[in-house]
Amino acid sequence: MLVNFKTDNLDLTDEIREYAELKVGMLGKLLHDADEEALRYDVELAKGKENSGNIYRADIIVHAAPLRVHAVGHGESVNAAIDGAKDELERRLRREKTKGRAMLRKGKAALKKMLRWG
Repeated sequence: MLVNFKTDNLDLTDEIREYAELKVGMLGKLLHDADEEALRYDVELAKGKENSGNIYRADIIVHAAPLRVHAVGHGESVNAAIDGAKDELERRLRREKTKGRAMLRKGKAALKKMLRWG
């Protein structure tokens, strides 16, 4: 697992790096089919204007062999932005996983129907 960090208007401290790696590492359970060495995460953290409410932004991109999923999170703190992006990414990965299972199930049913009725 490789995690690449990029920051904009923000100092990347060890605490932020460890927190992001911990949260991104939790997504590995949804990517059990992907090769661990080919798995790559790109995390981009940015700080926006100070006069708005949600000033921090976190972009997380997952690169697994055939799959590329992107999510964005906004928050009042860096940790909140990372959590928002991780939750969105988790939702999208679960959707991809169930969509693949449903397509496989439909294919098996069609094959069974062809074999049964010719």
